[in-house]
Amino acid sequence: MLISRGKTKVGKLPSFSLPVLSTCPGKTPFCSRFCYGLRGRFISERIKQINEQRYEASLRDDFGDRIALEILKADVAGFRLHVIGDFYAVDYIDKWIGIARRLPAVAFFGSTRSWRSVYLRDRLEAFRDLPNVFMRASVDNTHRDMPGKGWRLWSVEGKGVPCPHDSGLVTSCGSCGRCWTSKDFDMSLNLRWGSRSEYLTPNLIT
Repeated sequence: MLISRGKTKVGKLPSFSLPVLSTCPGKTPFCSRFCYGLRGRFISERIKQINEQRYEASLRDDFGDRIALEILKADVAGFRLHVIGDFYAVDYIDKWIGIARRLPAVAFFGSTRSWRSVYLRDRLEAFRDLPNVFMRASVDNTHRDMPGKGWRLWSVEGKGVPCPHDSGLVTSCGSCGRCWTSKDFDMSLNLRWGSRSEYLTPNLIT
């Protein structure tokens, strides 16, 4: 199995992740210090090995066929990309475009920092603009560049409506559905690790 079922915030929705930071060409100083892929269960050797295996699988020509079949078997309405990791190459994005087109009844959702990578931007926006894809640009206060026209945001301690899960209003993404049923709003997420003063320390601002 390449996909996994969520256990905490995602709930029972399946997801796909990759190795933390090494697959994140758009990472910021915030990511390198505060990414939750650097903490908790994600730092176990077992999870690291699984995500490395997923990365290797994503390089194969049959990746789209394998993922599409697993999602069909899961029989769910929503699919999360990526709990950790990100879009690292044009070919990889094109594989997800193919998967989303093959499964129009499934909503693919998540956030990405790869909008910051010029060589990925066009294909990433093509993926974002598919009718069943709900990708938002992930941003924080440690960088000055911002995504271009057409992007909605997942913003850490920034503008947007508060995440219902962070506010204790829902038990999981699966029981909420807001991020994977509407494209027309920005979402504000709580800082999960460390303090706000540490987050905004001048040596993180670029």
